[in-house]
This record gives sequence, C-alpha cells and structure tokens, in this order.
Amino acid sequence: MKAARPAADLLIEARALERAVCMAEAAATYEAAIAAADATGERAVLSEALRRFAIIRHRRGESAEARELCCRSHAIARAAGADLLAAEALNTLGGIGLETDGVADARQHFLRALELGGESRELRARVEQNLGIVANIQGDFDAALTHYGRSLQAYRAASDEHGCAIAYHNLGMTSVDRRRFDEAERYFRQSYEIAQRVGDAYLEGLCLVNHAKVHVACERY
Repeated sequence: MKAARPAADLLIEARALERAVCMAEAAATYEAAIAAADATGERAVLSEALRRFAIIRHRRGESAEARELCCRSHAIARAAGADLLAAEALNTLGGIGLETDGVADARQHFLRALELGGESRELRARVEQNLGIVANIQGDFDAALTHYGRSLQAYRAASDEHGCAIAYHNLGMTSVDRRRFDEAERYFRQSYEIAQRVGDAYLEGLCLVNHAKVHVACERY
C-alpha cells in the first residue's frame, strides 16, 4: 500500500502549483493537505492550507465558502496559539470583505490582524496597505497616506523591494486624489523604477498610465 503523503509536503506542492497558475490542481492539492493535516492533528499546516484554499475559492466567486474556510483557519490558529497564522486569516477575511462590499467589516478584520500579528514586518506591511485602501474608499485621504506610509516603512524593514513599489504606487494614487501632483509624480517614478528592476510589467503599465493622468491634470499635453 502506498504511504500517505505528509500534509506539509502537500501544502508546499499546492503553493507551487498556485504560483504556476495551475489553479485546479492547486485546489485539489490544498484539499488533500487539509484532509491529511486534519487526520494527523497538524494544526499549523491545517490553518494555512484552509486559508490558502479560501483564497482560491474566493477567486472562483465562492466568497461565502471562502469566508467559512477563513473563519475555520482563524479558529484553529487561535486554539493552537499561532497568533501570526490567526492574523493571516483575519487579513484574508478583510481582503474578501474589500472585494465584496464589506468595507466596515474588512477594516475591523485588518485592525484585529495588526493586534495579533503586527510584530511581523511582512504582515504589517500588507495590513497597513489594506487599511490604506479602506481609507481611500471612505474618502479619508489623510488616513490613506498615513497607512500607505507605514506600509512602505514595513516593506523597507523587510527588504521587500516589490512591496515598496506597490506602496509607492498607492501613495501616488492618493496624492493625485489630494491634487498633490509633484508628490504623485515622484511616487510614480519611484514605483516605476522598481517595477522595471523586478520585472513587474503590469505595475510598470499602471505607473505609466497614472503618471500620464498627472500630466493631463497639469495640462502638460
């Protein structure tokens, strides 16, 4: 009889499949990791597999099911005393809320994620970025700039250059909303330079388009 594969190995394989955009295979492998971790009581692996599978379900348009998976991931992580995993689940719940008209709930999830996992620079950078998006949606541009600035600081501390590029772009967008066009130009230029270095063509395009809008606003046709 063929030995069952370890849950941790299945989780690693599922993540690799997801990065390769083999989404159906990734989903099946996450489900296998969940079943294996549940059977062996590996709560950390189970929590992470549930959360990552939730993201795939959300992308399929199955947001209600994704929320249930995230809530289960959070509960398991809390029971295991794994605060960072619990915070990751809350951040994912907030992200789902942002994309499904649940902005108020999303903000609460993000704030709770910061309380639990804010010592992680990587998580803090992503959560502050999400809080900036919430503030932007609500028209509070001062708060948005503050959150994006904190996100940038955390990405720098984590030596995440690509994350810095995203933060610069968001700072540029909010500067445009506040009609601070000189600042917006500087942020878009910084984001574009990093995007070129790391090979993010999509972000390069966003920077060029939004920088062009600054030129139009300043009548530099």
